[in-house]
Order: sequence, then C-alpha cells, then structure tokens
Amino acid sequence: MNQRLLLALLIGGVLVWWYHDPQERMRSVPAPPAPSPPITPKPKPKPEPKKPRRPCPGPGPCPLEDKEAGGRPVEGGPVSPDGAVELVCDLPASERKKNIASQGLGCCVFRSIDYAARWQQVPELYDLPEQLVQAGIPGGGYPEKVDEVLARFGPGVSYLQDTSGDADILEAILKTGRMPCVTYSGRDCHYAGSISHMVCLPYFDRQTGWACISDNNYPGNSEFVWMAPDEFLKRWKGGGGGWVFALLAPPPPLPPHN
Repeated sequence: MNQRLLLALLIGGVLVWWYHDPQERMRSVPAPPAPSPPITPKPKPKPEPKKPRRPCPGPGPCPLEDKEAGGRPVEGGPVSPDGAVELVCDLPASERKKNIASQGLGCCVFRSIDYAARWQQVPELYDLPEQLVQAGIPGGGYPEKVDEVLARFGPGVSYLQDTSGDADILEAILKTGRMPCVTYSGRDCHYAGSISHMVCLPYFDRQTGWACISDNNYPGNSEFVWMAPDEFLKRWKGGGGGWVFALLAPPPPLPPHN
C-alpha cells in the first residue's frame, strides 16, 4: 500500500513538473524588442547661388559693364568703352615703360614726364627715372623737386606746372595735343584704396563725358582706365592734389580721331 502511494505521488509530481516548468521557461524568456522604424535621411539643403561680383573697385582688371562704365573707373584700350572717342595722346605701347624706384622711392612723377617727353620728342628727358637711378637721386616728386631735376637733366626745356586744380587748364593742354601729367589718388581697377601717384592724362573732355588715364604702373595697351570727368577730378584733387605738369615743346601732328 505504501509503495503504491509513493508511486502515485511520484507520478503526480512528474506530471505537475511537466505542466508548470515549460510555462515558467516561457515566462522567463523576454520578448524580442520591436524593430526600430527605418531612419530616413534629411535632404541636404541646396546651396544658394552666389551673387555675381561687381568688377570694381580693384585691385585687378575690371571688365567693362555696359553704360555703367561711363561713371566709375573701368579698364580698357585706347578707345572709350562706348566706342565714342579715342585717346588724344596715344603714345605707342613700346614707348610706355613701367615705373621703377630709385633709392627705395617710386619714380611715378618722372616716368610720367618721360611719357610726355617721348610724345613731344624731348630726348633729354627720355628714361628720366633711369637717369635718377644712375645719378643716385632718390625717387619721389613734388613741384620744387621737378624744377631741380629738370634744371640738371634738361636745362633749357620749357614746361609749366600748376597746382590750382583748375580743370580748364587740363582741357586747354589737351586741345593743343600735349600730354599732361597729373596727380592721381587711385581707388580704381588697380588700387583698392587711396594712393599718392602721378599718371598721364591722354584724354579729358567734359562735353563727351570721358576722361582717361595712362598709369605707369600698368602700362599695357589694354590697361588704360576710363571714367567720367567728375570721377577723375575727385582723384586728381584727392589727397591735396590738383597738380599738373606739361612740357611746352610742340606735340606731333594729331591723327584724325573721333
């Protein structure tokens, strides 16, 4: 009887274990996590188109820009940007040497006089900056120094100087076909800011609405700078300027021009 009872109890315990243990195992195993939703990459923003750069002020070459060229300075050749006028004093490019320094100072004043001398055939003043270098005379120029230099290297050469800033004098010189040399304060295609400089003025006419400079730092045949006369006058008189130098030797016969 005891053996039967023990056997029954043993069989019952096995059945109880068989029923409960798989349930426990199923309850103890955690459910797998739900899959994460797919990540959609954000579209990259389209780059904004760059605004076109205005060609001026410089430094650097300035492309012509329609009729806007009639006001602010633009780079060009011996004909005005609108094709209406030509240079009065068109010194050949082979005669326009680049500015140099003497004793560490630029010779823009004397290179401009060199240009005028070549245009008006005053050989005593050809290569005037190189003459300063050979003589050990520092560059840099002002009216009194020009008097001293020309008395040494070009005695007897006739010239005029004026510091009044009178634009009528510029037009009067150019109407005779002579090449005026003028102070110039920059702020154009070649110079971002103000400078102390002298250049030649091969064209200036308030009736046509054009002025043009020939810069001895940029002597190329396509590196003339055209602008409205009022724009030039600001740069001529800027920084205490308004100085003009002109040789009185007769100019060459002028070719027909517009």
